[in-house]
Amino acid sequence: MASFAPNLPVGTINVALSTYMKEFRNNALVGDMLAPRVPVDRQSFQYVVFDRSNQRLDRQVLRAAGTRPQNDRMTYGVAPYFCQSHALSAVVPYEQEQYSLGLGFSEKQAATRRLVDKLNLQREAYIAGLVTNPANLTNVIALSGTNMFDSYLSSSANVSNPVEVVEGAKAIVRQAGVIPNICIISDPVFVALQSNPTIIDRFKYTNVSGYISLEQLSSVFGIKCALASAVQLDKNNNSSFTWNVDMVVAYAADATSMSDVSALKTFDWTNAPGTVGGYGVIEFADPYLDAKADIISADWYWDTRITAQETIVLISNCCAAPTMDAIPAPPIAD
Repeated sequence: MASFAPNLPVGTINVALSTYMKEFRNNALVGDMLAPRVPVDRQSFQYVVFDRSNQRLDRQVLRAAGTRPQNDRMTYGVAPYFCQSHALSAVVPYEQEQYSLGLGFSEKQAATRRLVDKLNLQREAYIAGLVTNPANLTNVIALSGTNMFDSYLSSSANVSNPVEVVEGAKAIVRQAGVIPNICIISDPVFVALQSNPTIIDRFKYTNVSGYISLEQLSSVFGIKCALASAVQLDKNNNSSFTWNVDMVVAYAADATSMSDVSALKTFDWTNAPGTVGGYGVIEFADPYLDAKADIISADWYWDTRITAQETIVLISNCCAAPTMDAIPAPPIAD
């Protein structure tokens, strides 16, 4: 039997559901891999943007006896972040909560899960839009014609080499002094890579099944690959892949801080009012008491920024966009 969340006083933060919201993750989303979360104690402040002065050989390091060494000054910049509230609410009638408990789950917890899922999807779409827009990045590899990963579909002579493209992107990131460690592959690009002759040839003696897995792509590219399969619907119920037909090669620090050179960061305002560590679920009764319903409001304060242009490369237009069908609206229960 699912746990029961009792009715709480008006405007009370539900700590259990807030903690549940903080821990809930959607496995289909890759935003946290590319833009890891950094706890901050202020809604708005500045983060450090380091330059590449530590790679510059512009100082004389030989010192004559009795003389002082040449001085080297640290240089860096700062940029602002601002954690805005991202929130949604749901109405849970008393009858519906009691009915769901009889089915083995809490409608309040299910509502929280649905709200968090939508908030996470909105953030995923924001991150994808941020890094797949060439105008936002310094390093972009735009594919076209025979360079596209599905060029083999038009002619067997037009076979692209995805390995060379990814190696080129990795080399750009390495110039910033870090080793790229994440490659985001959109779903349509993953499908194109699975049938690319150059990729298949790498496993022709060992891959009995013929299926190319994500782990095999990681071994071929020499970098951890993550499949971005999130789908979003517009107001007319038309579906599309959130990450379009693109790939992203980047560096994300394992232990993210305010001062590392991760390509992106998500700043979480941990001291946000009415939250538990920046994530809040407030539960209160519907102002019209005869509605016999509780309102669940989920809230999350964050801001995602590109924090190191040098450590991210967009590989755009990797394949043709797939045909997506309109998804029929679900039936309404009696």
